[in-house]
Amino acid sequence: MRILILIAIALLLVILFKPLLRRNKDKLTMEETQQAEKMVKCQYCGVHILEKEAIRARGYYYCSAEHMDADKS
Repeated sequence: MRILILIAIALLLVILFKPLLRRNKDKLTMEETQQAEKMVKCQYCGVHILEKEAIRARGYYYCSAEHMDADKS
């Protein structure tokens, strides 16, 4: 009988503390996400590229000089 009570208490503790552990894990995931590099969309073709690799002109991002020139029309 005592074993059943101990098992019930252990299960109750797991049920209560599992959401708390999950919140801490989510915080770590959010910090890692914030460190990720920003992606931008090419105005001409719509492909997503890293912001640092994109060409910025007239307030828009482009994946290549050809697409920047083609979008001038």
